[in-house]
Amino acid sequence: MAFENSKTFLINAHVLRSFFEDLNTWKKECAVYGMNSSMTQQEYDDLFKGTDANIYVPLWASACKGHGDILIDRTTYECICYYKSYGYKHVNMDGNPADYIGEQLRFLEYISICGLKGSANADLVIEDFIMKFTLDTVKELCKHIEKYTAAPEVKFVCEALKQLVELKPIQVEELPMTAEFDSCEWTKQPAMEAEEPRMIRSAGINNCGGNCKLEVWVAEGCVLDISADTRIDGIQLRTCPRGRGYRNTYFNSATRLRYPMKRRGPRGEGKFERISYEEAASVIADKMQETLEKYGPGSRYMIYSTGVCSVMRPDHAMKRLLCLNGGYLQHYNSYSSAQTNYITPYMLGHGASANHVSDVMNSKLIIMWGHNTAETIIGPFRNYYLAKAKEAGVKIIVIDPRMSESAITFADEWIPIRPGSDNALANAMAFVIFSKNLQDKEFLDKFCIGHDEAHMPDGVNAGESYKSYLFGMQDGIPKDPKWAEKITGIPAERIEALAIEYATTKPACILPGLGIQRSIGGENAARGTIALAAITGNIGKKGGGAGGTVTPTGHYEAPEVYKPENGCKYSTPVFLWTKIIEHWQDMEAVKDGIKGADKLPCGIKLLFNLASNILINQHSDINDTKRILSDTSLCEMIVVSDVFMTPSARWGDYVLPAPSLFENEHMPSVWASDDYVLYGNQCTDPIFGSLYEYEWIKMIAKKLNLYDEFVDGCPTPRDWNRRIYETDLRLHEPELPDFDAFMEKGGHMYSEPPKETVAFRVNVEDGVPFNTPSGKIEIFSKTLYDMNDPEIGGLPIWWEGPEGPCDTEGMKKYPLQLIGYHTKRRCHSIHDQNPWMEELDPPAIWMHPDDAAERGIKNGDMCEIFNDRGIVRIPAKVTDRIIKGACAMSQGGWYTPDKDGVDTRGSINVLTYAYKASPVAKGNPQHTNLVDV
Repeated sequence: MAFENSKTFLINAHVLRSFFEDLNTWKKECAVYGMNSSMTQQEYDDLFKGTDANIYVPLWASACKGHGDILIDRTTYECICYYKSYGYKHVNMDGNPADYIGEQLRFLEYISICGLKGSANADLVIEDFIMKFTLDTVKELCKHIEKYTAAPEVKFVCEALKQLVELKPIQVEELPMTAEFDSCEWTKQPAMEAEEPRMIRSAGINNCGGNCKLEVWVAEGCVLDISADTRIDGIQLRTCPRGRGYRNTYFNSATRLRYPMKRRGPRGEGKFERISYEEAASVIADKMQETLEKYGPGSRYMIYSTGVCSVMRPDHAMKRLLCLNGGYLQHYNSYSSAQTNYITPYMLGHGASANHVSDVMNSKLIIMWGHNTAETIIGPFRNYYLAKAKEAGVKIIVIDPRMSESAITFADEWIPIRPGSDNALANAMAFVIFSKNLQDKEFLDKFCIGHDEAHMPDGVNAGESYKSYLFGMQDGIPKDPKWAEKITGIPAERIEALAIEYATTKPACILPGLGIQRSIGGENAARGTIALAAITGNIGKKGGGAGGTVTPTGHYEAPEVYKPENGCKYSTPVFLWTKIIEHWQDMEAVKDGIKGADKLPCGIKLLFNLASNILINQHSDINDTKRILSDTSLCEMIVVSDVFMTPSARWGDYVLPAPSLFENEHMPSVWASDDYVLYGNQCTDPIFGSLYEYEWIKMIAKKLNLYDEFVDGCPTPRDWNRRIYETDLRLHEPELPDFDAFMEKGGHMYSEPPKETVAFRVNVEDGVPFNTPSGKIEIFSKTLYDMNDPEIGGLPIWWEGPEGPCDTEGMKKYPLQLIGYHTKRRCHSIHDQNPWMEELDPPAIWMHPDDAAERGIKNGDMCEIFNDRGIVRIPAKVTDRIIKGACAMSQGGWYTPDKDGVDTRGSINVLTYAYKASPVAKGNPQHTNLVDV
């Protein structure tokens, strides 16, 4: 480009830059040319600022050059290096990364000015920069814009951009070089040195079980790479594909929330108006005070959240403020493990019933019962020790409706089982053990109660023992393998052989997964595994296992941010929040698990959904949840904070963007009290100027005149992390280094395993009573028996619930059982938008070949999976890796409905069961569903 046209190029670059910098400035400059624009700020924000969830226009070279739709990567770094080599200092327009189209145009404007002032080769620099960065950005930007609008001013900008990058600037009347151009004052500056890449130690904060240590390579605020060779004190914590793909998840430009917004239009439509954090804080503070005064503290609710699992969690920070402001409705249990965590203490006295992960090396037989560690991880050492056990010749059996990756990796044998029938199998195994006199009589007599009629608590009628139940003394139905075969689909002879092998192999370990208890009768499935461990004497023994939960007694875990006393004295099960919104008047203490009150005095009026996708995506029966949330007279305000425009964020009244784990610092909550603790150092500044939740919650605290009490001497997340680390964690784990050394190293690996590596060893070896009413393992629980609930009973009974394997009436309409599985591509719903993860496990419905053939379905065919609750449309995966009569879909797919409301992404909760929770824990029954395909 010859510089006789440089002034024209400059004018065009400047005017176009003004368009992407500020709409009103651009309109003012357009008037100089006699052009008038009717474009509103809202229309502009919808196109370019992310206020319409249905519109995405890529504005950054990093998102347009074919390396993945991600921000602040190597492309951004190369762009910044280019700027610096010509002495240009980027300004991050409106919080955008430096390769933003507006910033690129500003650089071209700078080079044009330098050329006009006599700098040599300016035209070559312009041409080179355009070819390297701007051309691809403009092509992608214009391609996307044209899908959404035909507005004449936007069309003009697109044409002007295309001509600019073709070095054919549109010919316009020359604009005088006046102060209107801030660039008039620019002169060529000396080249600046760009930062060299450096390594920063960070850590995962997802609830995925891995809690991986990350070595992040950073330069000029760009995340360039993540190292997989991550070690603490020489011990490797191997990063899984999710960890390796974090950049493509957290810097995904299409789904990143950019600016604070408030809803316009109906809830769920995804249309918003841009506001400031200050305005959002004022509105939220007012609503907190209004709901407190009008309805009481129980009207405010923090939805279950595990999107950030760290000491300084967003939901914990808000709970702290709510307590200071009068209180909030508490919840108990979790979506993942409510039934097993709740019921295990009834039998064993506390919930940490698993041995240390290394103890599998002492086993002679391992039964992985619905336990898919190869994909769910469940701690970074678990798969290592299972592999070592297999290498050492320990037999491993996997019981699962699917041949999971754990079955493929570890199992000597896969036993397929019908979903929800696990306790029938456990009971039949117990029947065989008693009938063949293979029980550990000495262990039972010394440590257990309820196994036979001679060992029953007072006040219980005869015939209620476990053995009496198994042999059908009351109902006339022996719970033998033939009985169980009809329920489980496992041949009777295989059940008998499994029971004998388990009872006669010493020690043997049942490792139950969480899937078996995430069902309508999940408590008794968990109890069944504990009963088997008890009657074979495997509890409290090296190489054995107590069944029940997956959680061991481990190293001390740092607590959450301290909460003051809560003014709301009652609590509810975590799974029932939609019922509390709509039917709080009808809820009762026993029936609905309300603790601390007989009835609820109000429903949920103000709901916070921070770092959570529960609101829509991860809760059962999405269509019914949408119906409830659509009525703004019920729940009056929903506040959402997240990194992404998730399906849940679309339903917020106020939506506040959060920085990713790379953009703030954190101390993760270590999975299952494992043998290490990590620290995640901040790697780069938050993009788009997003604020970590603690920062805007402080703004709310100030408006409520609670700032000093809320902060309590810790104005930053680091202050809280330091305080909790030094004043709590190190007191319990004195070998930890001081906080600064800990931060620098990025974590600490404990030199010794925790004191108790075998659960209940002190009870069995040292005679310490179990923490139960009887002081023994309660195979029969009189506490549960006295509830007089036919679904639970004093024993781990088999109960035939709705939509389970014995619901013959329901199967007339919907003959297939549907389960969800945890996939290696996601942590719950996190990473679903990551294109790298799509290659690992794309959306599909697993079907047995016989079930597919009955329906004329071939592998890869597009299918509709449906029941009365909704429809999902995804391809079929026809495979003999799933039991006949069942189908499976990975949980966590982002709900993506078409115009008819049919989900197109594989969001299983369109189909899952919600109208009845489990009997005791009132937990999530999301593996109990009937469908057809």
